[in-house]
Amino acid sequence: MDGNGENSRKLREGAHGDRFLQVQWSPAGDRIATLKSRPERDNPAAIIETVPGTRGAETTILSATGVRSFCWPSDGRIIYSMEEPPPNERDTNLWELRVDSSTAKPIGNPRRITNWAGLSLSDLSLSSDSKHLGLVNAGNRSDLYVAAVDGRGGVGSPQRLTLEGRNNIPSTWTPDGQTLFFYSDRNGIWNIFRQSLHERNARDFAVGPGEQTEPRLSPDAAWVLFWNHVEKKGQPPSSMRLLRVPISGGAPEPVIEASSGAAVRCALGHSACVLSEFDTSPGKLIFSIVEPVQNRKSELVRFEADPNGSPAWDLSPDGSTIAIVDLDAHKDSIRVVELKNGSSRLIALHGSERLSGITWFADGKGWFVTSSSVRGATIFRVSSNGQVSELWTTSSILGVPLASPDGKNLAFTISTYNSNAWVVENF
Repeated sequence: MDGNGENSRKLREGAHGDRFLQVQWSPAGDRIATLKSRPERDNPAAIIETVPGTRGAETTILSATGVRSFCWPSDGRIIYSMEEPPPNERDTNLWELRVDSSTAKPIGNPRRITNWAGLSLSDLSLSSDSKHLGLVNAGNRSDLYVAAVDGRGGVGSPQRLTLEGRNNIPSTWTPDGQTLFFYSDRNGIWNIFRQSLHERNARDFAVGPGEQTEPRLSPDAAWVLFWNHVEKKGQPPSSMRLLRVPISGGAPEPVIEASSGAAVRCALGHSACVLSEFDTSPGKLIFSIVEPVQNRKSELVRFEADPNGSPAWDLSPDGSTIAIVDLDAHKDSIRVVELKNGSSRLIALHGSERLSGITWFADGKGWFVTSSSVRGATIFRVSSNGQVSELWTTSSILGVPLASPDGKNLAFTISTYNSNAWVVENF
């Protein structure tokens, strides 16, 4: 359009499903470049094209997957941010591609400018002299916190344990309650780490190949069980393998294979673990007994479940009972199930929001429960007779609480969304 908004005219029209994500003038002001997303079977293609500012034929500069943003400096380059290939697609880096100033056609091949990890770059823009590049680094981050449980059943101020990485999720304590096993994507993919309450830095435990999540101690505390995700190229994971590694470290050994989304819990001092698998087509949550050393699995009980829900559950310290939240229409209730006979009862937390996580007290006489809403999240203490007290509230997102075996500490994640502006020179 003209300077005062008059004489507006359509410049480009995308095909069905196309989305224009960004528009930039060329340095000379005679062409307009667009970043367009086009749906494809596996990954959407991102296409940078130019068209004359009046009318004329379009020119494709670049077609690739994972392009986030671009700008057009006056030195004959296109600068763009692009996602790393799997499994590091959470990271992005800066690339450049030379462009012919007269034809707006690419010259040569793209060249990587940066080799950064842990950054997600978008909203590229230039200073008027093209010597400074502005960009935004934004994304979610989940840090691991530990809060002391006092003798009156309350919790102290949470203390941050992890100091690096993008997401750190606690999963199991050692029997003495002094060390946590957790999984983190600080290396670009999910790996397993261990860290004591007195250490400043975590130690690697299981770091590949593939992605490893949700470490759990075996009932005899001799093994660490964890999930290894099985992926096929271009398809979401359809199954996961449960592996075991000696707690002192070593080569992983297979236990069982389960459907995607499975979870396992073990009770220290007992012979077997409990596995959950969610069958979405009939809406069933299925629990089975797993013997992690004999590599055997047998079904225990199944429940009707909301296919759109996200059931969370935990196993009692004596291995006899499970407690489930967000199983069905009772979003503000805990369902307590006796594994021996399958009988169950509901404990309602009237007035609470949707319950999103649960862990048993170390003495088995109640639960720590998280409740989430658009206003924030709360950790509740719920006794086995249904008495409820509020422990801690935050405007951030809380992960599932994890009580230590000695009952002295509670571990959980606090998730935040961070967005920061950066300036890059000498690019």
